[in-house]
Amino acid sequence: MIDKMDFSDILASTLHDTKNSLGLLFNNLDDIISDCRTKECPSHVEFYNLQYEIKRLNHSLIRLLSLYKAEKSQLAINIDYHSIRDILEDVSAQHEALLNSRGINIETDCDSALFWALDRNLVAGVLDNIINNAFRYTKKKVKISSFAENGYLVIRIEDDGTGYPASMLFNENNNPEFKKEIDFQTGSTGLGIYFSVMVAAMHENNQKSGFISIANGGSLAGGIFSIYIP
Repeated sequence: MIDKMDFSDILASTLHDTKNSLGLLFNNLDDIISDCRTKECPSHVEFYNLQYEIKRLNHSLIRLLSLYKAEKSQLAINIDYHSIRDILEDVSAQHEALLNSRGINIETDCDSALFWALDRNLVAGVLDNIINNAFRYTKKKVKISSFAENGYLVIRIEDDGTGYPASMLFNENNNPEFKKEIDFQTGSTGLGIYFSVMVAAMHENNQKSGFISIANGGSLAGGIFSIYIP
């Protein structure tokens, strides 16, 4: 007799297969976009929009799988020293063509001498999600910066959009208005923020834990997302 599988395990396996299929579709679409651009195809902008939706769905699946692993105590954190500038430039490069297709410029600002101990893949996943969302909400510019402050590495993403709604403003000390709700009009589940909080908190050093901050204003007078790594 075959033992019954746990439904959550079946769901996780299905999500993993779906994520891999979306990854292949995304890469194939990337090749089509490159070929279309060289031939001055008028549909290449629509292809970018399709690519954005595929990437957004893929991000959701990755976050779900990460949360599943965390629930099962299977999500390992791999801490190592990394060049923060290299991380920001890599993340920026992955989104540059997509943002440029909408006339959005992406800028990075980080000292080349800044190194920090962190899980590169998890942190990059957080940044990837925030920048991908900027494709929908910013106007002309996204800025990624990083610096050391009070024993924390701060990685900040700013945009020149209309800013975050009050229900999303968040910090480690005071977040009375923050609500983890599903918005069926915008498609927001709050999962991205929950994932960001989890990734930040997994980083611990000298009895300090990481955290995030979501605010408005800054140098671009729009939304400001910051992750703090001790």
